[in-house]
Amino acid sequence: MTTPISAPEASAQSGTSPSRHGVAVATAFGLGSLPGAPGTAGSLVSVGLFAGLQYALEGGVLQFAYLLVLAWLVPLALWSTEHALRRWSGTDPQVIVIDEIVGQWVTYAGLLLPAVLGWSDGLPGGQWKSLLAGFILFRAFDVVKPFPIRRSERVAGAAGVVLDDVLAGAYAALGLLLLAWRGWLR
Repeated sequence: MTTPISAPEASAQSGTSPSRHGVAVATAFGLGSLPGAPGTAGSLVSVGLFAGLQYALEGGVLQFAYLLVLAWLVPLALWSTEHALRRWSGTDPQVIVIDEIVGQWVTYAGLLLPAVLGWSDGLPGGQWKSLLAGFILFRAFDVVKPFPIRRSERVAGAAGVVLDDVLAGAYAALGLLLLAWRGWLR
């Protein structure tokens, strides 16, 4: 039985070098290099993007655009993270923030899902409250990592880096659904 090796060890052994474009995307074009809290900065990218979509679009067009961005972001995050892991050692280097961007984006499914399921006519009335609540919930779940989020970090490579943030986003989306259902986001 062979012992699995990490992505940085694999690239060192295979001699492949990371793509500059992949590293740039994984770090949100250098945002991950900011001192302090690069993951929080990455999350704010998604908040801003979702706020822009919310402002410009509505109804089914907003839902379609959201899903289109999600379908584009997940494979982009996996690809770029794989390249970034060839450059930095560790299981989830702080400089990689594309995973926080994806996780925060998943969070906002909790604002769109009620309309898709026919539970409401659209987004909760208090747009800024919804954005702020989603940001706080995602960051909290990303830091605390309740089951099975912490366990998902054991998955090797880019999938493990991205998976824990997608799960934190799913927990935060459920939190937003609960807050909207209770009427606390109006």
